[in-house]
Amino acid sequence: MRLLGVELTRLRCRRAVLVLLVAMLALPVVIGVITLVDQEPLGPDAYEQAEVLAAEEARQPYVQQGIDDCVRYADEYGITGPDAEVLEQCTSMNTPTADQFVDYDPLDLATARDDGGLAVAVVLGMLAMLVGATFAGHDWNTGSMSNQLLFEPRRGRVWTAKALAVVLGTGTVALVASTVFWLMLAARFWVDDIAIPDGVLLDSLQQGWRGAGVAAAGALGGYAITMLSRSTVFTIGLLFGVAVAGAILLGLLVDDRGPVDPAINAQAVIQDGTDYFVPVPESCYTEMSAEPRPECVEQRRRSLNGGLLHLGLLTVVATGASVVSFRRRDVP
Repeated sequence: MRLLGVELTRLRCRRAVLVLLVAMLALPVVIGVITLVDQEPLGPDAYEQAEVLAAEEARQPYVQQGIDDCVRYADEYGITGPDAEVLEQCTSMNTPTADQFVDYDPLDLATARDDGGLAVAVVLGMLAMLVGATFAGHDWNTGSMSNQLLFEPRRGRVWTAKALAVVLGTGTVALVASTVFWLMLAARFWVDDIAIPDGVLLDSLQQGWRGAGVAAAGALGGYAITMLSRSTVFTIGLLFGVAVAGAILLGLLVDDRGPVDPAINAQAVIQDGTDYFVPVPESCYTEMSAEPRPECVEQRRRSLNGGLLHLGLLTVVATGASVVSFRRRDVP
């Protein structure tokens, strides 16, 4: 515990790390402010007015004409089934809805999870990796690692204490930042006395907490790679290469990138599962089939458990190699 306390103090006093931690707190607030400026909750009065306009539009003759044409040429619309189901689908497709008459983009917490919420998680993850790399790289760049080992020669304890300091520091900051972001958006509803649907705020907060966990894991990965390479520049270059060149290579070499793409798996963890697209054979567009063909399914699903397994394996490999290297290689 004493060694962990020392490393936490070192983490807090490192200027570059402190700047990154402040950025982790500030950028989600900035994203939240931008979201609130661009959007506002849909109040009951605005929605009632939109419903009236939609009802008036639904009484127009061309709406009924559209429904009749849809029923008459249902096959061309890709609608099949009993007459009652065809009529129901055609009515749903051609009947105006209140959402179409809202004259601004409403703020919705569920929708924000795919926009601002995901952006916050990505920003926190990137900054957390830089924190881990910077914290470890400073000790190698300045040569202070050898001095630290004079006071604590057990290298495993030193590596673990530094890793825990990075994980606790970045994880705590990311947790606070993501929670503040979602409470900012929720406060906009509370100020206007607009009810938030049951469970929506909790789901949003949980997404932020999962994002904080991914950020902490990213900080651990950045730290582990830097302890292995002994260079902050190498770690940043490697992360950039994986993010850019790795995505391109995976797109060229693998048809279904879901199980192997770190970005997709991280998104699956943050969002409790995510959908992604895969290329399908040309025959899927030229050869019609009455039965759905598995190889023609463009949209695939990556689950939370699958994402956790993938990121967990990457973390284990990186930390294992880093620990072995630190224990066996000479320290200048």
